[in-house]
Amino acid sequence: MMIKKVLGTIGSRLLSALVSLIIIIITSKQLGAEAMGTISLVILGITIVQMVNNFVGGSALIYLIPRFEVYKLFIPSYIWAFFTAIVCSYLLKILYLIPDGYFIHIFFLSLIQSLSSVNLNILLGKEKIKQFNIITTAQIILLIAVLIFMIFQQNNKNVYAYIIALYISYLFGLFLSMIAAFRLFHFSNLKNLKEVLYNILRFGTYVQIANIIQLFNYRFSYFLVENFIGRAALGIYSVGVQLSEGLWLTGKSMAIVQYSKISNTDDKEYAKKITLLFGKVSFLVTFFLLIILILIPHSFFSVIFGKDFSELPVVILSLSSGILFLSLSFSLSHYFSGIGKHYHNSISSSIGLVFTIALGYILIPQYKLVGAGITASTAYLSILVYQIFFFIKISGAKTKDIFLSVKDIQLFLYEFKNIFKKNNLKSS
Repeated sequence: MMIKKVLGTIGSRLLSALVSLIIIIITSKQLGAEAMGTISLVILGITIVQMVNNFVGGSALIYLIPRFEVYKLFIPSYIWAFFTAIVCSYLLKILYLIPDGYFIHIFFLSLIQSLSSVNLNILLGKEKIKQFNIITTAQIILLIAVLIFMIFQQNNKNVYAYIIALYISYLFGLFLSMIAAFRLFHFSNLKNLKEVLYNILRFGTYVQIANIIQLFNYRFSYFLVENFIGRAALGIYSVGVQLSEGLWLTGKSMAIVQYSKISNTDDKEYAKKITLLFGKVSFLVTFFLLIILILIPHSFFSVIFGKDFSELPVVILSLSSGILFLSLSFSLSHYFSGIGKHYHNSISSSIGLVFTIALGYILIPQYKLVGAGITASTAYLSILVYQIFFFIKISGAKTKDIFLSVKDIQLFLYEFKNIFKKNNLKSS
């Protein structure tokens, strides 16, 4: 059953990744590098607001939902979503961290996405993986459908075509997720609400401090690239980052199921085993996909994305080692979250951010886009080293357990075969 959920999530993520790739190709070729830079800053603004929202309505809900009544977690999460959308969007505006003229869009889009995120985390906390996959996949398919209509049918070849597509897809996702989440509600009373609020803030703070710091590990270089090289260079770098991060498909898919499983069990040995297995499989799959991406001829990128993006292969190559490091890191960070030790993710992300800031100001002005990629890869390595050390210390694993073994492959194949046996029994 667990492997079936993993494969279902990978299938959903694969479809979403393919659609996302088409979106990147369409927007980069039709709108150009500078517009892509603006879009990346808008998305980053929405993401920052959502990160603050997730102090209450984020992935900590997945850990808390098996322990408290759903509606008691839902009420404060929705109230907090409205508050953070207003305050954080305004702060981003006065700090000049978002493009001029996009404040109102970032406010509404971040609010819609934050509310939807609460609903989706409720589904994950209840292990409704299939519903989660359907909603997130439908949302991105609608995004590309509207984007194609706006660009090719309406001939609206500017950033606002993308903004309109975001509005429609986000609202659709909110509608579907709200229906699915509300079905899980069983109202009784508001007793113990103080305890619920305490735990939301306690676990949510640990999780989101780590996530916000990690977001800046991922995206602080965006601000540096725009500042030192320009908006068009940021457009090129952001496309390279999105293509490279698309290789995390397997790791992120497994991590969703892993976190949901570990949060719902007290079996420490089981938590250790699936963390090791998922991390190894994620690393291997990412490695093979990365080799394929690196071997693609340079001329292909210019043909597909447009002449503005000829430097993409260099960006991807400079990011490649970091992409591999984080493919293993996903399973370790979700292990810490699943057992309630979220603070380890905060510490590891802080270490990575120190490297990001220190190296970013040195390497990006001197080595341009390559410097940004090297900065990211070094930061990701520092995160992984910390996580491996404390995973071994907490779980009791040995250093050799981190490496793939024949037993790991046999276990995964055994689980995989069981899926088809069950499916054959059902169909017969």
